[in-house]
Amino acid sequence: MAIGLAIGLPMGLGSAPALAAQADRNQPVKVQADKKVTKYQEGTSVYTGDVVIDQGSLHATGQRATLYLEDGELVRAVLEGRPATFRERDEEGNWVEGEALQADYRTAEGTVVLTDEAWLKRSGDEIRSDRITYDLATEVVEAGEEGGKSRVEMTLQPRNKEGGNGGD
Repeated sequence: MAIGLAIGLPMGLGSAPALAAQADRNQPVKVQADKKVTKYQEGTSVYTGDVVIDQGSLHATGQRATLYLEDGELVRAVLEGRPATFRERDEEGNWVEGEALQADYRTAEGTVVLTDEAWLKRSGDEIRSDRITYDLATEVVEAGEEGGKSRVEMTLQPRNKEGGNGGD
């Protein structure tokens, strides 16, 4: 069964969309790879070989990235690797990081879906599952799936009220 989790509470991921901090969305997307194939009529660009994507504080890596554009705007990015990784600062300055064999960021829907050996972490709190969906607008994480092969694992770090947890 899918487990829904309000990010602002148990994972402490704050009130800002962690994987796409507002300031980062207004920055240019920079992509590096060994090879690129663009199909203009389809609106896709496929990057392969040690792919690195940077946008503001976002740093993502993988072996293959497929970017989908509509009217010159990025609407979806699928990053694959062994693993595909990302790291970004949220609006509160905390690092949010994760990895999976595939990360599917759907900008139009405002969701990120991590699949296969996935984990998401911030300020020491960590969730693991074969599938993790993060809705940026509602700040809800769903992990696992009904009839899934793996269980959801969650680790919450104690919060020190006097000194806070300090972030990373």
